[in-house]
Amino acid sequence: MASHNVTQSTTPSSGRRLRVGLVGSGKMGLHHLKAMEASGIADVIGVADPAADPAELAAILPADAIVVASLDELIARARPDVVHIVTPPGTHATLAMTAIRGGCHVYVEKPFTPTAAEASAILDLAAQHGVTVCAGHQVLFEAPALGVWENLGRIGRMVHIESYFSFKMVRRTITAVEQVNDILPHAVYPVVDQMRAGSGLADAPIEIAGMSLDPSGEAYALLRLGGVTAVVMVTLNGRPVEQYQNIVGTNGSLRADYIGGFLGRLVGPGTGPGVLLTPYRRALHTMTGTTRGVTKLITGGSYPGLRTIVRRFYESVRDGTPPPLTARSILDTVIICERIGAALAEAESVEEVRAQQRLTAAAAALAPTRADAPRVLLTGGTGLLGKKIAQELRQSGFPVRVVARRMPLFSRRVPGVEYVTADLARGLDPALLQQVGFVVHAAAETAGGREDHRRNSIEATRLLIEAAAKAGARGVLHVSSLAVLKTSRELGRDLDESAPVDAGNLTRGPYVWGKAESEILAAGLGAELKIPVRIIRPGPLVDWDAYSPPGRLGREIGPLFVAFGPRRKPLSVCDVTTAARVVRQYLEDFDHAPPLLNMVEAPPPTRLDLMNRYHRDRPDLTVFWFPAWLLRAISGPLKLVQRYAMGAKQPMDIAAAFASERYQTGLAEQVIQRASAGRPSGRPAPVPEPVGSGRLS
Repeated sequence: MASHNVTQSTTPSSGRRLRVGLVGSGKMGLHHLKAMEASGIADVIGVADPAADPAELAAILPADAIVVASLDELIARARPDVVHIVTPPGTHATLAMTAIRGGCHVYVEKPFTPTAAEASAILDLAAQHGVTVCAGHQVLFEAPALGVWENLGRIGRMVHIESYFSFKMVRRTITAVEQVNDILPHAVYPVVDQMRAGSGLADAPIEIAGMSLDPSGEAYALLRLGGVTAVVMVTLNGRPVEQYQNIVGTNGSLRADYIGGFLGRLVGPGTGPGVLLTPYRRALHTMTGTTRGVTKLITGGSYPGLRTIVRRFYESVRDGTPPPLTARSILDTVIICERIGAALAEAESVEEVRAQQRLTAAAAALAPTRADAPRVLLTGGTGLLGKKIAQELRQSGFPVRVVARRMPLFSRRVPGVEYVTADLARGLDPALLQQVGFVVHAAAETAGGREDHRRNSIEATRLLIEAAAKAGARGVLHVSSLAVLKTSRELGRDLDESAPVDAGNLTRGPYVWGKAESEILAAGLGAELKIPVRIIRPGPLVDWDAYSPPGRLGREIGPLFVAFGPRRKPLSVCDVTTAARVVRQYLEDFDHAPPLLNMVEAPPPTRLDLMNRYHRDRPDLTVFWFPAWLLRAISGPLKLVQRYAMGAKQPMDIAAAFASERYQTGLAEQVIQRASAGRPSGRPAPVPEPVGSGRLS
């Protein structure tokens, strides 16, 4: 690989402010914008993202910054000195090389690239063009990692490193293997430079001496370089969530704790009588270090390492000094991650063969679909609720076709269900709606900003209902959310099906806004296109078979569960199995089903009921009931703290976040009773009109 140097021709004059641009304006991209501004030596001159909403970005960008669709346009119009690439990993290589050819220095978010070949190509091209490259290895610049380098010489000759990262699935749209690959660099890159420093070997390849992998979310690798070994461990199943490193030497050890934000030091051999003091020393470091680290996190904000590495990178660009990361460090990380990722993919492939065999056998054991049951096209059929709907419909004899943005793994499919891929926001191939009687629309965007929800919730709903009407479908069942309604506090009464939708209100977040606008659009298109549309609004979803308490009940904090609100007060929820049965009931008798239904358990469980259900499964927890009056009393002062001490523009009302909403459940109770009775064939009697139910005609 060519040497990685900075030439004066592309280095801005010392003291001049840098012009920086961002590619990718998702959640992590917004953190990069904050780091750019916090650097104090750079000006944000533009964002490139084809899905960006200029109006949404205008509130956080400088007045003269531009928002464009492509990196090429950003370079041509704004001439940035530095470009940050915060897009999916598969796009990093192409975008980075485009920026380099445009004369830009490049910061690439992790994972740097999926392959070592791509990483080498980027670094070689950067050397040829005289620009610098930095990877998103921000953990190296957090206090614990920086402390390691300050204290490394005190623990003697390095013997072993343990790098551990336990995490959780953050999105249902990715696989466990993809989640591991995403976080794996955070466990690998701190080890790379430490092993080289401890071994004294600057260029020898780091050996992967062994691996143990499980596609459910487990990756363990033994690394060796000279006389130093390291174990890298990533788990999605182990708890609690932690990230730490233990660096062991001949004269003591260091523990870099990235959750607590501190470095624990046990310097000295710790032999003889000193063995008895080791636990006390460790406990003292943990207590004092965590207190300092958490205080800094609260007062300094999230991603402190990102701000530090960005500033150091900018300084290297401005001053023509070496970048904060070496090319060797970046490439080592990619090589190790690529090999572990390839082995994980192979393990996943083997498991998928077995899953396919199990799926085929389960499908063969099912009863055939009913001749009188119309085919159902289901969107969102791979999510928590959608999968239950697919199971309920197929077991009741309906032929089901699930439309997904990507093909789910065999291990995630429902036996006997057909799966196809499509992007709803681009419209469906008419062939997918052939012989479809009903469309159940349960898909919606769950992340991102306003533009993401406009495209993947609102526009997708419009195109889907138009296609269903054109194909001659008998009807559309639109799955909305109770969150779209104005609150009972605003209306001064319990909510029923006649309660107004809180339209156009972005202050409640882009998800609620997108769901509200989608529901209004679905009802309007139904009337306009003469296709029957029914709407059900599930409440907060729970799964009694794999129960986790709803967010409004409280929070689990270590060995405690802090529950909020009066114990005997109802808290409306919706079990996914109940909702799936109601969907099936709607399709069995679509013409007589209520046009609108607020879908909650009826009668609703109390907060104590919900807590007791969870406590039966988790007897290890100690439940603490936080007094409702105290929560209301401190909510106002906490909003002031958020606004003035933490800089929040829209501080959260803590009391409102845990408050119980009030619903009339008469209609829901009758529909649930009818659905639970089970009428897998034939047409059930119509649901009677309850008095005061809010049923719309």
